[in-house]
Amino acid sequence: MAEESFRGQSVRSLPRANKRYQADRTCASPGCRTKLSIYNKWDYCWQHEPVHTYVARGKRRSRKEMEAA
Repeated sequence: MAEESFRGQSVRSLPRANKRYQADRTCASPGCRTKLSIYNKWDYCWQHEPVHTYVARGKRRSRKEMEAA
């Protein structure tokens, strides 16, 4: 009989659960009745949310690419 061998990875813990916020919230903009998601941390809906600054991060180059440049 042939000997069987198995390969695999160890069991890892599950990823952290998404943060949730209070349910039944509505947009803070006057006159807007949009219901906000429990996963939306902001007080406004997408239409009334002020613009946030965005930090563009490029793809990191390997050391070989940096030395060649």
